[in-house]
Amino acid sequence: MKLSPEERKERKRESNKRYLQNRTEEQREERKEKIKEYNKRYLQNRTEEQKEKIKEYNKRYLQNRTEEQKERKRESNKRYRQNRTEEQKEERKVKRKEYYERNRGDRPRRILFPNLTEEERKEKKREDNKRYRQNMTKEQKEKLKEYDKRRYQN
Repeated sequence: MKLSPEERKERKRESNKRYLQNRTEEQREERKEKIKEYNKRYLQNRTEEQKEKIKEYNKRYLQNRTEEQKERKRESNKRYRQNRTEEQKEERKVKRKEYYERNRGDRPRRILFPNLTEEERKEKKREDNKRYRQNMTKEQKEKLKEYDKRRYQN
């Protein structure tokens, strides 16, 4: 009895599922390490052309997502952030700090309005922020309050 391609795919999927479920913790960790090493080698050995190609692909992918896909990703990220342990949160903070230190360098900050004096720039920023806050919807204000609450707790 010959199986159709769909049936073969389904059987293969089920077989893989059983295999993955029956692995020990040690086997899972081993597999993770192998994948990490492979990805590291792969990323290091890419040419500029390959890097550019992937960048373009990712850009197109992100632009072409539907609202539903974007919402699912937001929800997933939210769950991920909420379920992190304190240790993971600390690790993330350290990594971000290192990244900013590494990439900050001695670059001067870009000045948005070079023809204005420092005082005029500050005044303009205050006015812009005031206008922004006045034009916020109630929903945006609530989100901002929640964000500030979380931010000041940490």
